[in-house]
Amino acid sequence: MSTVAGEKSRQAFIAAAGRLFAERGIDRVPLSEIARSAGVDASMINYHFGGKDGLVQAVIEQALKKWHETGIDAYYRANSRLLDSREGQSVFITGLVDCVFNTIGRENDDDSGRVILLQLLQHPHPLRESIINRHIRPGVTTFNRIYAKITGSDDFESAFCWYLFLICPEYLCSACPGMIALFHPERKVPPTFGLRLRHVTTKVILAGLGLD
Repeated sequence: MSTVAGEKSRQAFIAAAGRLFAERGIDRVPLSEIARSAGVDASMINYHFGGKDGLVQAVIEQALKKWHETGIDAYYRANSRLLDSREGQSVFITGLVDCVFNTIGRENDDDSGRVILLQLLQHPHPLRESIINRHIRPGVTTFNRIYAKITGSDDFESAFCWYLFLICPEYLCSACPGMIALFHPERKVPPTFGLRLRHVTTKVILAGLGLD
């Protein structure tokens, strides 16, 4: 198999597996169905990935790469200069909320990798600790640095509380949409709810950091 053809079939497997895992969960999708969806012979899964575990790992690696490109760490590296002034800090935090919502928000419902990562964070799975260590904990560390720069305090527990205020609203809406709708008096949330949640989250974070 040529290099180009091999990479094409490999990516077809990753794309098909991602869609199916996001729809039904990793443990509920057989390799034969992934192969049919990818349009590639099932035997090539072992050739490319060594089996289902390797395919799952490849899907996760691709999703994590995308998260790293759009997550808190990347945003901080690109915009840390804003933290040098009070006005810039307000702009920075507003953009940081947008970054978090854009990364994990339901606006990206066609992003199967994001869906899988959110699923794995909710349930015990061998890959969950890897995701937390490689993506979540670095984000906590970066936010602690941001918090110290804005407030002058190195109180990690307070910084961690504000980190949770930052990520949890949209995480809950994306990972547990049914629960959020259940809490609502009308058993559903309006289409504009996401924008309102983003606005309120921004206001709360700015006020809590003394930037309102």
